[in-house]
Amino acid sequence: MSEKINCPFCGNIIDSEAIRCPNCASLFKEPELPKIKFQNFGVFMALYILLRGWFGIIWLLINTHAINKLTTQTKDNLKFNWLIVFLLSDIGIYLYYFTGKIPLSIAKIVSLSVLYLIFVGLTYRILRIIQKYSEKTYGIIPEINPYYIWFFNIFYLIHFIDTYTNRIWEIHEHFNMKPIHWIMFIIIFAIAPIAIFAVNPPLSVAWDALRSLLKL
Repeated sequence: MSEKINCPFCGNIIDSEAIRCPNCASLFKEPELPKIKFQNFGVFMALYILLRGWFGIIWLLINTHAINKLTTQTKDNLKFNWLIVFLLSDIGIYLYYFTGKIPLSIAKIVSLSVLYLIFVGLTYRILRIIQKYSEKTYGIIPEINPYYIWFFNIFYLIHFIDTYTNRIWEIHEHFNMKPIHWIMFIIIFAIAPIAIFAVNPPLSVAWDALRSLLKL
């Protein structure tokens, strides 16, 4: 049997290994998502740009085991791993079309669209896993924004993880469309993709289409 102690906040009798007091809901340790690598949003963005957009996929692969460890239900584990399988399959198709000397085609557009939807699905699934882990471990369910999942997917996920501690402490200042936020997202989601596609044009349907239009 674990040792019994008094909660330092309310004096209620609790287990010495307790993370949260069942009486006053006080936390006894800093909330964290263990084993997940590259949680800092700034570091992620730097590597994302440096690796021409591929770091989003790399991040998912190197953190697959850590995310599986957070799952509290078998069905979440299965859904997440199936999405990883779909991601790897679509990457194979993506590379086949985008690295070959093949003109802009429906196949390229479909492959890129499917890749985007897989990222949306993975972002949602990982956030749901984090929500359930947080409820079980800390008794708190951090809110997620479905619009950010659709528009920013992997970037929103990394930002969510980077600010996870504050979200559990319930002091996170959520995005509220202040001008400075809009400026930041315009820089990230306008300049970064242009830089990525310009460096390696064959990897981008958008870049191929733009070049074709400029030749008209």
